[in-house]
Amino acid sequence: MSLLKRLQITHLRNLDNVSIALSPDVNLFYGRNGSGKTSLLEAIALLGLGRSFRSHKIRTIIEHSQPQLTVFAELASAENHKITIGLQKSRSGQNVIRVNGDNVQSAISLAQQLPLQIINADSFLLLEGSSSQRRRFLDWMVFHVKPEFTDAWKRLQRIIKQRNSVLKRDKIIYSDIAVWDLEFVTLSNKINSLRKEVLYDFKDCFFDENNQFNELGFAIDITYVAGWNEDENFADILEANFLRDSRSGYTHHGPHRADLRFKVGLQLASDILSRGQEKALICSLHIAQAFLFSNKTNRQCVFLVDDLLAELDVENAKKLSRALMSLKSQVFVTGIYKDNLLSVWRLDDDQADKTTTSLFHVEQGKIKKITISIS
Repeated sequence: MSLLKRLQITHLRNLDNVSIALSPDVNLFYGRNGSGKTSLLEAIALLGLGRSFRSHKIRTIIEHSQPQLTVFAELASAENHKITIGLQKSRSGQNVIRVNGDNVQSAISLAQQLPLQIINADSFLLLEGSSSQRRRFLDWMVFHVKPEFTDAWKRLQRIIKQRNSVLKRDKIIYSDIAVWDLEFVTLSNKINSLRKEVLYDFKDCFFDENNQFNELGFAIDITYVAGWNEDENFADILEANFLRDSRSGYTHHGPHRADLRFKVGLQLASDILSRGQEKALICSLHIAQAFLFSNKTNRQCVFLVDDLLAELDVENAKKLSRALMSLKSQVFVTGIYKDNLLSVWRLDDDQADKTTTSLFHVEQGKIKKITISIS
């Protein structure tokens, strides 16, 4: 696994010049709203995703009057190899990504070095948002456990872009896009197969009795929808929908239209569960995703949990802490009140002996490590 050993942040929102050494296990950050706690998690997310989970506008992330932001981290692998990753984003839109000092062209390299699980206010979109949110959740798993997925997905995106470009032209006939559809069908079937294989294994992890966070008090059904009627030949579906696609200039069927459906009985989970129940389910889904990743790769995810106790009761928060400890994940957790965080992460004696916990106070963009013993 890759663990964050040291983190340096320059000119990211109100984090002007931060340098902190981190625990390989639990890192707790407390402070008032607006102090910079979420910005710290945002910095780690930039290193793992290449983008912010809070804003698509880079100028809102860079500290006022500064030309660029920089995030740098030193990682340690299971073999105790030193790995460095860094990201620089400028107001002009120029990005620089480095892994071990070498420039890389894609954020994929960051995702491979620092696999993240993020639980924050936007996590509710997994249940309540559009299908793109659930595809992203599923494809995170496929990306990390099926190496052939990335190339197939990139090729599929190019095909869809080319197909849609042709569909927007005037007076076209089906033969104008038939050449694209041959590869489109092949790639779609491959991606569909990879997704279903991974989802099958994910369900095993989700419903596994060893998953300490799967006792939700309600039964969940997880169903995959491919993006077309799988009882019919996909090539025939594309040809039959050619007129509809050409009128809209858009491809209506394919893996880019897939979805996951989470149901309680016959109803969507988002239509029947309370916010607290939704957050418990979301935590359980991320725990299962991390279990799958660990089982398939022999590595662990890094968890970012923002405002732990927001819409999650203390009992479920403690269950989450125990589940994360059983995963042996490195964890970054934020909250407003120190005592509340410490009460949730007050570990059993056996866990406490094996776990290093670091506590940090965040105030006006300054981060100070607090010496404390948790037992």
